[in-house]
Amino acid sequence: MERPLVSVYITCHNYGRYLEQAVESVLAQSLQNWELIIVDDASSDETPEICQRYLQKDPQRIRVLRHDQAQGLQRNANRVLEMARGKYIMRLDADDWLDESALLVMSERMERRPEVALVYPNYVYVDAEGRFLGVEQRKLPGSEARLLDLPAHGACTMVRRRVLKALGGYDERHNAQDGYELWLKVSRHYAVDGVATPLFFYRQHPESLSRNEDRLLTARRQIKRSMAEKLEGAVKPRVVGLVPAKNTYKSMPDVVLSEVGGRPLIDHTLESARASGRFDAIWVTTDCPRVVEHCATRDIPAMLRPSALSEADRKLSEVVHDAITRLETDHDLFPDVVVVLSAHSPLRRAEHITKALDTLVLYDADSVISVYEDFDMHFQHGADGLEPLNPAMMRKLRLEREGLYVFNGAVTAVWRDAIRSDDYHGKSISHVVMPWRESFQLKSDFDRWMLDHLLRHDGERRQEPPTAAAE
Repeated sequence: MERPLVSVYITCHNYGRYLEQAVESVLAQSLQNWELIIVDDASSDETPEICQRYLQKDPQRIRVLRHDQAQGLQRNANRVLEMARGKYIMRLDADDWLDESALLVMSERMERRPEVALVYPNYVYVDAEGRFLGVEQRKLPGSEARLLDLPAHGACTMVRRRVLKALGGYDERHNAQDGYELWLKVSRHYAVDGVATPLFFYRQHPESLSRNEDRLLTARRQIKRSMAEKLEGAVKPRVVGLVPAKNTYKSMPDVVLSEVGGRPLIDHTLESARASGRFDAIWVTTDCPRVVEHCATRDIPAMLRPSALSEADRKLSEVVHDAITRLETDHDLFPDVVVVLSAHSPLRRAEHITKALDTLVLYDADSVISVYEDFDMHFQHGADGLEPLNPAMMRKLRLEREGLYVFNGAVTAVWRDAIRSDDYHGKSISHVVMPWRESFQLKSDFDRWMLDHLLRHDGERRQEPPTAAAE
């Protein structure tokens, strides 16, 4: 048998109603030097019969791997990686399909640029019935994206098989977001490239895994943690947590010490910082002696900032720069990384702090900020009145180039070298996404009422006995 140039694999779990279209798109490729491995991941629908039909149709190029119990993306990817014979390997999701030139265009790019280890294309969004919704035009590495912190789509991204083997394949402790893991591993060590042509059709439907934000964010956080752990050596960056705690707002007097969710507002931040276990030291900078005294009861040191830094026109960067300079000159504490934690974000969790620190190391950005993605329609005024900033959202389509991120103030992790009195973010700013419901900040009395309700409700929910389903 001739060695195939490309190994395509499809993992299918009860997507039999879509599978035929995916397989037929491989059979219709202009490039014929491929092999196809279909993984039936314990399907209980018509998937087994469809697999057998295609196996009989083209036994030279199609193989089928059947599991009686679902294995998940990473395990299946590793089994396929062991079986694959192609120079390049690519996953096609069972509910998507390829343009007929997909394998030809991407493999040609890889052949022409041997230094490139991974190539990803643009793609077409379609609805559940396959009707056109829009085109995703990814930013091209180098010319449009220097900080590569937006991963390629996990499906239809072509990789040199030898590179993936040299990197050890996939981490089987995870069972989702295999494409995100692939991106982090490959883009840190090898050149990547993008193809501006749409080369596959990405189906949007209610059962799609990519619509489960909680599962997606959790999987990405776990993948980052495991990869950042592998980078840790005998010497680690010295990390200081800094909590700015202005307590003299005229509209909200004593806000830092006011009770929210049954505890002083600042305690939520101090507890999440301590729970993260990521800090060599945690300091509070405030304009109120009572806050200093309160922090002392929590064994957290606090410094009184110059009163001029609490004036309305002063910037947070000045407060941060002042605090870090004083830690260095007065306390001989020289941080490598500073994590600024707003006292007004009580819903932040320790995991968010860890994720920001891991992202800072993995992407080598100057800073990492916490954001939530805004999926609402936004407009700005133009010559004919209001013009949409993200017009695709009129069709409920979130395109990368129209993505809107809102800084929620919960976490800013920044290398010390990037901190100046007029800026504490630096030139390259990466991000971690937090769910909208955890991004709520206290900026008014209404916010205080809302957060108090949320935190008390959450506390009551945690005390409820587990249901049978939860057990």
